[in-house]
Amino acid sequence: MDLSRRTAPPSSVAPRAVTDADIPAEAPPAKRLEAMLRWAVQAPSVLNTQPWRFRIDGDAVSVFVDQDRVLATVDPEGREAAVSCGAALFTLRLAARHYGETIDVELAGPGDEPGLVGTLRLTGHAPPTASEETLFRAVKARHTNRAPYADLAVPVGLLARLRGAAEAEGARLHILTGDSDKAALADLVGRAIRAQSDYESLEEIGRWARGAGDDRPDGVADVPWGGWGRMGHLHADPRFAVGEARTLVAGAPALLVVATDADDRAAWARAGAALQHVLVLGAAHGLAASYFNQPIEVDELRPEVSAVAGGGYAQVVFRLGTPVEAPGTPRRPVGEVLVYEAG
Repeated sequence: MDLSRRTAPPSSVAPRAVTDADIPAEAPPAKRLEAMLRWAVQAPSVLNTQPWRFRIDGDAVSVFVDQDRVLATVDPEGREAAVSCGAALFTLRLAARHYGETIDVELAGPGDEPGLVGTLRLTGHAPPTASEETLFRAVKARHTNRAPYADLAVPVGLLARLRGAAEAEGARLHILTGDSDKAALADLVGRAIRAQSDYESLEEIGRWARGAGDDRPDGVADVPWGGWGRMGHLHADPRFAVGEARTLVAGAPALLVVATDADDRAAWARAGAALQHVLVLGAAHGLAASYFNQPIEVDELRPEVSAVAGGGYAQVVFRLGTPVEAPGTPRRPVGEVLVYEAG
């Protein structure tokens, strides 16, 4: 992606504060798309790296992986970055539909530009459906919550709807509620934490930890959660972090794995869309999520995750439950992640 093209001016509206009033309904397509990106950047991303770049060309916006934000040690193939961008593209879809735009979305293929994840094009106008509105209204409610969850089961009917949401995006959602399956995945998480206790992994993860007084609009707050969050093992004996993480995984109300039948760029984008679809649907019902992707990031453990989950290529591991209230992580302004096609 050529970042020498004209960068958009900084927006005066912070992404987390965007409202319907900030969307210029009568503006040209490019300006409407730019405004909608304030919703897209609220998508989840690995370690809140927000590894996306957007390029607007008339009535279309393309989503790229920002290679400078790919975790070279933890995510050397850029798979998790592409999953994150797929989640952002899905959120952009929700925003476009909320504002009455009909759209066409094309995912990138092997012959497309390096880093391209997909392109959304505005094609016309039609009111959103009730289900699209429900999902859109949950975008702001969705954020990662790494604290322990209430000891409340996720309703079986809702789990079925979550599975259907993932399937609608071309992915699978494996739902683990049995004690033996959760214990097996908890063991894999513990093994992965030990494997990622090397200097290079800890140093890379640590760069995305925000300590007290750090007001960066990305990264993850490095608060004393012990083993509850990805930052816990930076400052603790790995055995402590392993024990805390295994307890959370094994005791999760619902443990979920997003998987795909293929393992290429388009599959990663579909996994991201499936993840965000599941997350916002869960958020609409008062649920929160946090991630345990460590065993997917360790090459020799990832096939074991897929086997425990039930098949496919495992892309994301997370838990879902009734949360303790917590603020969302910050987002970079759209002006930092957008360029316009020259012309």
